[in-house]
Amino acid sequence: MTLSKQEKSITNKNDALFLSENIKKVKSIVNFCYNCNRCVNVCPLSQLGVFSPRNLIYDLNFASIDETLKNNNIWMCLTCGQCTAYCPMSSDSKGIKIPELILELRKVFNNYSVEAEKIMQCETHNDIFNFIPKMMAENPNPPNKLGFLKETNLKTKERGDIAYFVGCLPLMEDIIYNFKVDYNSIAKTIIHILNEVNIVPVVLNEKCCGHDLLWSKGDYESFKKLAEYNVKIYREAGVKTVIFSCAEGYRTWKIDYPKIIKDFDFEILHFSEFFLKNDIIEKISFSATKSIKVTYHDACRIGRFGPKLYDAPRDVLKKLPGVQLIEMKNIKEDAVCCGVSGFVHCNEYSHILRENRINEAVNTGADYLIVPCPKCLTHYTCYLNEPNIDRRHKFIKNKIKVIDLASFIGQLIGDF
Repeated sequence: MTLSKQEKSITNKNDALFLSENIKKVKSIVNFCYNCNRCVNVCPLSQLGVFSPRNLIYDLNFASIDETLKNNNIWMCLTCGQCTAYCPMSSDSKGIKIPELILELRKVFNNYSVEAEKIMQCETHNDIFNFIPKMMAENPNPPNKLGFLKETNLKTKERGDIAYFVGCLPLMEDIIYNFKVDYNSIAKTIIHILNEVNIVPVVLNEKCCGHDLLWSKGDYESFKKLAEYNVKIYREAGVKTVIFSCAEGYRTWKIDYPKIIKDFDFEILHFSEFFLKNDIIEKISFSATKSIKVTYHDACRIGRFGPKLYDAPRDVLKKLPGVQLIEMKNIKEDAVCCGVSGFVHCNEYSHILRENRINEAVNTGADYLIVPCPKCLTHYTCYLNEPNIDRRHKFIKNKIKVIDLASFIGQLIGDF
């Protein structure tokens, strides 16, 4: 990977740019590849002809950075991790980890003027989901996200051992209003169930976890500010265990925060892990219900490109009265990405990926597609509700419902 004249001039302006640890990481990663082509065979975007991890690796090895960026849109990659799952040269500690490589490139080139147009082409929802956490990172006081608790009898506190991370659910409730998704019901259900077993969780007005800023924008500095703020207020509250219902928040705290926060010592649990660990499902009452068939989607951030949490959500579903879990064809490490990461890439290509996954869910005969990620929830729901005269689309719209795992449990419990 060589520097062009243009790159050298840029380097002179900013010595850190091409001499940074990020570029060193990229060089060390690409050297593992021996062009077996497995990544291309499983990459969802390669199959659509819009991105090739192998071509990116090849150019990083043999072309200049200018040429590499010209030939490859590094902002299109979903960082879903499917390529890494099949790469024979990757392990847990080293190898061709395309998502990490993409992240390092994005960290370096997020302010590179030539890339600005590509970044804008990938932005969705007017980039509001990157704009808001960017504001939070710069502003010492976060917006009040906990207003949804005022009209409830839910019990929370400001200090204690066990905390529930609400994340961006209240913001999504306000922003995504063009179809009916009760994002706050996710948080309400978790807190309600904890209250039912005599646990009053710490719920703080924390800032965004920073996932989207890091992974879609490569804005490491803003991400670090958010991480430091959130960890600080949880430490000051005496928290030891943090529970999550969001796949991205869970992955961010469990994998990304410990890389930048010194002496990170929190126990990070998805709520399904916490429920199983404490036999919570057995301790709560459910409304009488008929038999319900469900299928479960492994979101990238909780599964393949996360802590590989596959069994706990399924085990919780299997404990629910009247619920029958029917698996799709592609599950766990082979789960098909919803096509959207960090609220970017919502386009005609991701539409195809969502369509394929919804069809796969419908083919199981399930009544519900259960998801553990607000992004998956949003974009699968969006697909089902978009105007379409296609007969197949009208059929599947009435054939299956998409719902978050926590909200589904709350629905079985009944109104609270």
